[in-house]
Amino acid sequence: MPESSDPIQTQEFLAGVDYPAHRNTLVAAAEKSGADEDVLRALRGLPDRTYGQPTEVSQAISGGGPGASASGGEPEPDDDERTGERFDAG
Repeated sequence: MPESSDPIQTQEFLAGVDYPAHRNTLVAAAEKSGADEDVLRALRGLPDRTYGQPTEVSQAISGGGPGASASGGEPEPDDDERTGERFDAG
């Protein structure tokens, strides 16, 4: 998992990046923008792949993934979980 870094701060250093963008492109853009070592370490720690949009980068930095919120890594509850109602599929 990447080092802890503020995803919002990280995105400030990635302004102007054209997505999709590979991890190496993100690191180079952050270096060029003067990112601090915490941000660079977090980006270098991302999985070696191409990211389709900024939210994918933020989720990866915060430890989330598909179905996880960008802020905490916990999956978003389904509608029936929010209301407490049960859904009977059968």
